[in-house]
Amino acid sequence: MIRSLRLADVPALLLFLGKSPVNEARARGRLNDGGRELVTLFPIIKGCLVSQDTEHSYICVRRAAILGLACLQSCRGRSAWELGRLYLAPGHQECSLDLLERLGATGDELGAGRIFLRLRAESALVDTARQAGFNQYLTEILYRLGDERRAELPSHSLAVRPKSIEDEYQVFRLYSSVVPLQVRTVEGMTFEEWSQSRDRGEIKELVMVDKGEVKAWLRIRHDGSAGQFDILTDLDSGDIGSLVDYSIAALRGRSPLYCLVSEFQQHYRHVLEERGFRQEAEFSCLSKQLVARVREPQLVPLSA
Repeated sequence: MIRSLRLADVPALLLFLGKSPVNEARARGRLNDGGRELVTLFPIIKGCLVSQDTEHSYICVRRAAILGLACLQSCRGRSAWELGRLYLAPGHQECSLDLLERLGATGDELGAGRIFLRLRAESALVDTARQAGFNQYLTEILYRLGDERRAELPSHSLAVRPKSIEDEYQVFRLYSSVVPLQVRTVEGMTFEEWSQSRDRGEIKELVMVDKGEVKAWLRIRHDGSAGQFDILTDLDSGDIGSLVDYSIAALRGRSPLYCLVSEFQQHYRHVLEERGFRQEAEFSCLSKQLVARVREPQLVPLSA
């Protein structure tokens, strides 16, 4: 049986998580843990105690035992959600199809229009997700840099500054010019769709501006002792190299460093490899369009 997680499930949840299940879903902010992250129970249990507008969890239950757990978290807008955690008990992978199919019926209760899911490309769950109605729209590559080489701050000046609210639409224009149509169709063809589908989390966002126009968008985040960054730009390899050096320097003192690159960013990949980054993993990005129930207008008697 698939249902929402409840407060009464906490004892069974503790037993389930005590078996150290692997997290098959990989949120953008938790890509470097190999799926065996230290499970923080507080956010999940809090979701049982307090109504959460940004988180919702479902479990697969058989004979009072939890065999699977799927945790949804909203993106920046509630019309778009990401499956951030998908835990399965060892030997019970079949629960994944039931859980993923259940997520397809959350449109009404969550007000969701889209669900995003990131899985390791070699995972058998990619085919399972397709069976559940998810479609793959993008492949991403995760690069890793250890202590092999670190750049100092660039000697030349980069016109990089913190992103402001006023920069939002220009960043969207940059996104629209760089990202292929097949990806934008899923993530957001309009400014509102794109804004709602961006991931939450503590991210430092910066922009590179030239003659009043945003030419690059940088996102930098800390994850414990590690660091992660990604860059969106249509500049040439030389400028991309300067932006990569800037990002590495901004994360000085953190190790290892990770960078998530979309398959269409070939110049970006070459620059990273020249600076010693090595491919760590490949991810399949999938999405499912949800259909929420539409209330049809009806004629009713006019009250006197």
